[in-house]
Amino acid sequence: MLSPSIAQIALRFGANDLDGTVVEEKIYHDAGAKTSEFTPRNELERLIRAAGRVPVERDTLYHPVDRSKLPPLPPPTRPDLVSLTLNV
Repeated sequence: MLSPSIAQIALRFGANDLDGTVVEEKIYHDAGAKTSEFTPRNELERLIRAAGRVPVERDTLYHPVDRSKLPPLPPPTRPDLVSLTLNV
């Protein structure tokens, strides 16, 4: 919520969880945050790789998610938004 570059710095210093989209985040933006209210999945993955880490999507119990074994998801109502957590 601070900025993509601060998130990358945090990954370099040992952070191991970069949260994905918080749809319609209000608290930080009502307080004046200038960051985007969402980040597309491919941009999250790019930021993580650029920080020298490997993105891994995990479920609520932190097990790695293998999307090839899941049934296809219906298309989102807004294709530019995703909600996921990528752990490194």
